Amino acid sequence: MTAPLLDNQNAPLVAMIDLSKADEHVKEYVNTALETKMANLVKTKLEDVFKSLKIEEDVKLYVDEVRQNVTLNITDDIKRIIEEVIERKQMKPAFFATLKATQNLGRKDVLKFSNVVTNIGSGYDVNTGIFRAPKTGVYEFSANFISNGDMWLEINLMKNGHFIARGHCAKTHGVAGTLQVILELQKGDTIYLQHPRDSGSVYGADYSMFSGHML
Repeated sequence: MTAPLLDNQNAPLVAMIDLSKADEHVKEYVNTALETKMANLVKTKLEDVFKSLKIEEDVKLYVDEVRQNVTLNITDDIKRIIEEVIERKQMKPAFFATLKATQNLGRKDVLKFSNVVTNIGSGYDVNTGIFRAPKTGVYEFSANFISNGDMWLEINLMKNGHFIARGHCAKTHGVAGTLQVILELQKGDTIYLQHPRDSGSVYGADYSMFSGHML
């Protein structure tokens, strides 16, 4: 395209404008502006998500990460960050249960603690006495049991049907036995207390108890 221009002597000048280059500049400008708008929208929406979830101060670092590292794969970034935040904010599995009534046991009977005080993650089954890990991780378990009568009392802690550790009480009424272990579990692994002898009795009244939690 030509455009008539005048120099300082009123002489006509001819200026050639390359519209193809102009088009490239316009496209670049529009694309940059659009990307900026989209990035700002994503940041705003992400902050709204955090607010709606009532996420606390410690996760604001995630928002900063998005602000500083907006990429073309924004959707995946948001999904990953939100999943990480939700995972962090979820309470870790834990349970605590006591024995109300005295329990008489035979060989391979599972000790069932009837009074469940805490059961975050619903891992402990009061009907079976078995804890099933809701998620993979390192767990700590402990048990305290009191002998009833003059029988020798022995209790084994089992993982997926395999022996891990044992505790015992002497052949005297009211003697305490304890167990404590730290185990790495996969989601779905089972933990329970089993009686290995032909006969035994555990005193209740909330003196005997079983607990576990994810570290």
